[in-house]
Amino acid sequence: MTGHRLLPLVAAALLLGACAATPQPAAPPKVATLASAGPSAKPTTAAATATGKGIRLRLDSTEDEQIKLVENYQECLFQNGVKEVADDGRPRPAGKTKRLLDESGEPKSAYAACAGKKPLPPAELDENANPNFAAQWEDNVRCLRRHGLKVHTTEPGSWTYDSSDVSVPDNQEQLEKDCLREAFGAKNK
Repeated sequence: MTGHRLLPLVAAALLLGACAATPQPAAPPKVATLASAGPSAKPTTAAATATGKGIRLRLDSTEDEQIKLVENYQECLFQNGVKEVADDGRPRPAGKTKRLLDESGEPKSAYAACAGKKPLPPAELDENANPNFAAQWEDNVRCLRRHGLKVHTTEPGSWTYDSSDVSVPDNQEQLEKDCLREAFGAKNK
C-alpha cells in the first residue's frame, strides 16, 4: 500500500506550496495522518490564535481562511529571502497556494524572522498538547467507518484502508473533516 498524508484542515503541501491530490476510486489504499503543521498568518477569531511560537489553527477554520494564512506566511518567507521555485506549468488545483517555496529550509534567518506566523495545527490535533488525542483518534476512525469508509487505525494520528480493493467515495474529504470535528471538537472545549 502506498502512503497518503491526510493533513486535516491544512496540508503540509499547502505550507510548502505543493499540490496534493484527492484520492480517486481507482487509486490504491492510502494512509491518513496528522503529522503536519497547519497554515498561518494574521489570526481571526474563527481561523486561528497566536501562540507566541506561531499561529494555531482552529478546527472550525475554513479552507479559504487556511489558504490566506499560508499565503501570508509564505509571503513573509519570500520577503525574508526564501527563494520561489519555478512553476512547472501545470495547472494548480483549486485551494492550493499560488507560489511554490524552495524546500531547502534556507535561509534559516527567514524562518526565524517569520516564526510568529508559522502555521501550527489545531491544539486538538496536536498529540503533545491534547492528552486525549489517542482516544479521540479512535473516535474519528469509528466515525469514518460509520460513514462507510473501510479503514482502521495504524497508530494514533494515522489510518489506512482495510484492503487494496476499496471504493473511495466522492465525498471522502468532507467525511474526514466532519469526523475530525465530531471526534475532536466537542470533547476538547
